[in-house]
Amino acid sequence: MAGALAFALEACAPAPPAYSGTVQTESVSVGSETGGRVTAVAVATGSRVRRDEVLLRLDSAGPSAQYQQAVAATAEAREKLAEALNGNRASDVARARAGSAGAEAAYVQTVAQSPPQTAAAAAAIRDAESAATLARIDLTRARSLASTGDVSRQSLDDARAADAGARARLAQARADYAALVRAQLPGERSAAAANATAQEAAYDTVRAGSRMEEIGQARAALAQAQAAERFARTRLDETVVLAPADGVIESFDLHPGDLLAAGQVAAIVDTFADPYVYVYTSQRDLGGLVRGRALRVVSDVDGAGYDAVVEADDRNAQFTPQNVETADQRAELVYGVKVRIHDPRHALLAGTTVEVRPR
Repeated sequence: MAGALAFALEACAPAPPAYSGTVQTESVSVGSETGGRVTAVAVATGSRVRRDEVLLRLDSAGPSAQYQQAVAATAEAREKLAEALNGNRASDVARARAGSAGAEAAYVQTVAQSPPQTAAAAAAIRDAESAATLARIDLTRARSLASTGDVSRQSLDDARAADAGARARLAQARADYAALVRAQLPGERSAAAANATAQEAAYDTVRAGSRMEEIGQARAALAQAQAAERFARTRLDETVVLAPADGVIESFDLHPGDLLAAGQVAAIVDTFADPYVYVYTSQRDLGGLVRGRALRVVSDVDGAGYDAVVEADDRNAQFTPQNVETADQRAELVYGVKVRIHDPRHALLAGTTVEVRPR
């Protein structure tokens, strides 16, 4: 009697709730940030593709030329920075020195017969040149020692001041000499003086090398060129559209000669990620669909069963969608639950219906 009663109670117990829903797949839209004219197509709707497989190619003539220009500009900027860091070549310095010496010799010969005042002014220039050379050597040594911390900052500043003072005195001596010569030497003699001054200034510039601000500008120019090269490389890469993941081409309708706009969708790829289904349950049944709960999904197409698990649930209640459950149930507030279906053979098709049951 007791056994019969237990059987009767078990038979009268409510069946575990079952839910229905529509299979949805993960899809990715792909295209090109730059766009262009299609030159080659490698897939069609329904094609299976692997990650990074080529889907189509765009005309790359323009982007390729821009990239090559950017590469050349980077190489040029790198060479200019190296030149600024390493200083002028020895041959350039020697050539400038020879030009200065030749102009000085011609000038000295021109004024050889000048009054004693001119000779004294010329001697003053030679003395100032010697002092300026020594000051430049001292400054170079001080910079080298300061970079390793062997001399103080004050010592470096003193060397800079001494160099600046020596150069100023040399400039003044040359100016005094030039003024004296202009007053005493007409014509070709004045021209020889101007040429000697210009050649000496050119030699000083070549010998001194690049200033720190010039090196900084060269570094900035190189960084700008490298950034432009990376940008050009990115634009060139955008002429080849690749599959973002393993999957099947859901939508594709391009042919060679078509024009693809920048940002336009070229293809939609259904990835081989496990599909999912949304089901809706009342609050009284929500406890049976907690995250991580194992479920069983049965396809309405062929009755095949699949393992599934609750992946997420809505945090807010909503009215049941009009295409789910009965008219009475649609008036109830329910919660949406996302169920991830394990489908390693990719047999479930998007849009087909399934039934979700507790295991």
